[in-house]
Amino acid sequence: MGNSNPSILHFKFDVSTFRLLGRELITDRITALFELVKNCYDANAEKVDITFEHLNPLSEKSTIIIQDNGLGMTFEDIRDKWMVIGTSSKRRKRTSPPPYNRIVAGKKGVGRFAVDKLGGKLIMKTKKKNSSVWHCLETDWTRYSEEEDRQLKLNFEESTEEQKLFTDIDNRYWTEPAEIGIQGTRLEISSLNDVWLERDIIRAYRELSKIVKPTLNMKYPFSIRFHVPEYKDYNDKPVESLVLAKATLSYTLNYRYDDDKQIYYQEYLEESKGCLVVKEKEANVFGPIRFTIYYYDQSDKKGFSKEERDGIKVYRDGIIATPFAEYKSDRNEQKDLFGIDKRRWSGFFEKLSTRDIIGWVDITDELNPQIKDSTNRQDFVDNEEWTSLREFVINQIHQIELYLKHRKDDKKKENAERLKKADNDIEDIKQKINRIKSQSLLVSPEMELELNEITTRLGEIKQDVSASSKDFEQLEKDKKQQENIMFSLVSLQAYAGQISHILRISIGIIKRSAEFVAKWIPLGQKYDKSVKHSKRIFDEMNNLSKAMNFMLSYAEDDSTFDYFSVKDAIAELFDDRYNYLFEEENIKAEYVIDDDFELSYNKKAFQDMFGNLIDNSVKALRNTQDKRIKCTAYRENNNLIVLFSDNGCGVSDEKRDRIFDVFYTTTADLGGAGLGLYIVRTRLNSIKGTISLEPNEFKPTGATFRIVIPLIH
Repeated sequence: MGNSNPSILHFKFDVSTFRLLGRELITDRITALFELVKNCYDANAEKVDITFEHLNPLSEKSTIIIQDNGLGMTFEDIRDKWMVIGTSSKRRKRTSPPPYNRIVAGKKGVGRFAVDKLGGKLIMKTKKKNSSVWHCLETDWTRYSEEEDRQLKLNFEESTEEQKLFTDIDNRYWTEPAEIGIQGTRLEISSLNDVWLERDIIRAYRELSKIVKPTLNMKYPFSIRFHVPEYKDYNDKPVESLVLAKATLSYTLNYRYDDDKQIYYQEYLEESKGCLVVKEKEANVFGPIRFTIYYYDQSDKKGFSKEERDGIKVYRDGIIATPFAEYKSDRNEQKDLFGIDKRRWSGFFEKLSTRDIIGWVDITDELNPQIKDSTNRQDFVDNEEWTSLREFVINQIHQIELYLKHRKDDKKKENAERLKKADNDIEDIKQKINRIKSQSLLVSPEMELELNEITTRLGEIKQDVSASSKDFEQLEKDKKQQENIMFSLVSLQAYAGQISHILRISIGIIKRSAEFVAKWIPLGQKYDKSVKHSKRIFDEMNNLSKAMNFMLSYAEDDSTFDYFSVKDAIAELFDDRYNYLFEEENIKAEYVIDDDFELSYNKKAFQDMFGNLIDNSVKALRNTQDKRIKCTAYRENNNLIVLFSDNGCGVSDEKRDRIFDVFYTTTADLGGAGLGLYIVRTRLNSIKGTISLEPNEFKPTGATFRIVIPLIH
């Protein structure tokens, strides 16, 4: 180091530090604990003891002590590794020393900042097994904060005071005698930043229980134990991984390597005719993975608390990749790694939530190098590989949802048939009793009285069964109506931005024109321009009236069928509702409908479908120069055929089969929610119609959808 005083150490910068400048490193104290415990794992520790003392209220005695029996450090390790910010030997050597050979969890060289997140002062004591002394280092992070605050107040251009650098602050170093056979590292953190309530200890315990994958078989164990005298339930308590109860459904998807083709193949789930089938395809862009998922229905959930059921985690070489421990008391504000809960905006779509599933994605440094932790450990680096992995996980969950829906629909159908059968069986029994009663020689007065009573009771039961059957049918109708309302709200959400834009522009024009008229009419000047502005006000008021009529259309019944002109309905969309958008986006939009014929359907639902297609096309055209949208409608036998085309970015081959799936979107950056095409397909299915992706009529890029609507229902 060139330091004349060996009892003082200074931090040094590695060149990689500059990549970290301006980044928020450790955002949560539970994440900080994770980082420090991961360091213990990387140091070949078999046990870690975490002691919390005098947590509430805070005092000079308040401390957190993290002690392991790992490899420990020499003086040179402290000086050349711990004291060099941004440098990590783990980036160069990705396994811990033999015989453990653990694939190390840390590699960014910023984990030591986790100490500062927990408390302002640190005393570290560390030693190798054969060393006779503890190497001790004291770091007072408050001095760094104070120096930063002081320098922010100085004007160095005018001040004669020499600027003191971060690397100039002293950190006291000393040694203490120790037994030869002992090894490991002890971090004693004081000047704690926060009070630790019992709920904070519980959360820390639960999060640390996930640090090692539940089913990982380790040759050399890794255990964590809590010591919290203030909270007896967590004093001298081992941190235990989640014990998985019997799941309603469970799948583990593996991968294999084909030596001849030198290709990895990935297993995946696909729902087919009410069955979940495990298939295989070439591995995705993110690389081969193992994916384990457990689904629990309402009865099987009883084996877990709500906090234990928290969705899908990512484990890298057996150790959790990102803690995702940043805490929000409101579950709606909590982070959702794969966006599982964000899909559940409506219960009508029967989506699974993180409370329904437990699972993990197994990735490795070797096979999935582009799945990288973000520096703050609260997310992954947003790149193509991570996006693709998220899509894969969501798609697998969706396949389970399709299977569960199919099973639920079968059950409902079975129950409806049983009700109908019970109704018929009751009627048959009544008729048999009447036949017995008609044979008066065989029936005594007492028996006849008994049979009359049975007949009366059967009649009452029949009424109950008939009423239940009607209630069942009505519930299905009500559910469908609610789903239609929800579809309308989704469409309205897409249109709301457009309507707001129309209103804002029109009101601005009206205001400016009204100001012009108000200024010049009293003076009797600029007559021609005043007339022009008056006409403009009138035209814009008409536009606003159309916009309001459009908004009011959402108050209409969404299930009533009526006859309407197909040409008029599409013209209203192109010429009125979306005209502003087409002009603003410079889109040439046209519709070709040779024959004007009527369709028996709900007009609002019909226009919603095509509104969603227009909205998708506008997004697909964002990078196209000569933008075009075309809608062609004609009659073919007893069907209305509509071809809807644009010359936008089109749909790639690998996405063709997924574009109609709910919540699948390629335009999330533009506000796409993956609902538009799903709504179109669902509404068409309800009237026995279809939608398919056809060869595009615009070349070389774009998309053409073929919609078939039966004219006779």
